[in-house]
Amino acid sequence: MKIVFLTYMHGFGGAEKQNAMLANAMVAKGHDVTVISISLNNVCYALDEHIKYIFLPDRTENVLRIVTRYQDIKSILKKIKPDITVNFWFQSAYMSAFMSKKYVGKLIYAERGDPGDSEYNGLLSFIRKITLPRIDGFVFQSRGAQEFFNEKIKKRSIVVPNPVFISNDKLPEIDERRKVIVSVGRLHHHKNYKLLIDAFALIADRIPDYSLEIYGDGELKENLIRQINENGLTKRVFIKGTSDHIHQLIYDASLFVLSSDHEGMPNTLMEAMALGIPCISTDCKPGGAREIIDNDINGCITPSGDKKALADAIINVLSDRELCNRFGIEGKKKMKQFKPEYIYERWESFFVKLVDD
Repeated sequence: MKIVFLTYMHGFGGAEKQNAMLANAMVAKGHDVTVISISLNNVCYALDEHIKYIFLPDRTENVLRIVTRYQDIKSILKKIKPDITVNFWFQSAYMSAFMSKKYVGKLIYAERGDPGDSEYNGLLSFIRKITLPRIDGFVFQSRGAQEFFNEKIKKRSIVVPNPVFISNDKLPEIDERRKVIVSVGRLHHHKNYKLLIDAFALIADRIPDYSLEIYGDGELKENLIRQINENGLTKRVFIKGTSDHIHQLIYDASLFVLSSDHEGMPNTLMEAMALGIPCISTDCKPGGAREIIDNDINGCITPSGDKKALADAIINVLSDRELCNRFGIEGKKKMKQFKPEYIYERWESFFVKLVDD
């Protein structure tokens, strides 16, 4: 098959990582793969050398930007004539949905976030209403995201969770975990690091030996640093930036916390569990964390936006060595369900089914 991925390579993001890894897997299976990055050219995850990579920079910065993006995408797809065009972002999905099928082939939209998010209000709500009937197949990361849509869309969809790429063999043995709580992700509103810092501030005096490390970068960095300073936590809470060796930096942490308001299928949480780190997550929409964590068995779920509940959970886990050990062991077991070979077989089967229909 000839497969095109229309994407935005923004940097170290979960969707960008999954997009790159899926493209690599399809090339490894013998398919002809092209990755087209729109607007940004910040590829932080390695692409197989056999993938054809095309960057489409914006030609304008004004209101015509959407028009010129559409024109450039259409021009490239017209030359490639793929069997399948895969979109991980809604903008590229609705653009390609209004192109001729002889240019895009079968069209897939992979929802990577919360389909009920407020960003889909107003004009985007109207665009989604007229766009989705034109899309041939949908891939959701969780059953919660799939359930948001009507039966017509559900019948054209499949739930495929993210794979987990972790090799513990290359990491040193842990004699004793560092007294550090970690979190990883873009410094963006929906990650709600404000909640995590507020929760830590509530209990900082009760866990004086522990610090909090947040790995990530983004537009809220200065706001979060200001919040840390205002809470007098400059020697306890650290914004550590991004790294392409993140597993080596966090594998021996005492606790991983995901504080997001909404996530698709949280990659960083899955990777932390695969590393054997005890984990806590908010019950972020549309329910991906609940499909990963079996509450109080292999991790802990707390209500979204509730800093006291999150603070209490952190104290509860850190003060119970047996619970910590169980979360680490059972979390690692759970992640065996998400081996890449299982996940990519499901993607490929869905592609084949659509092309053959």
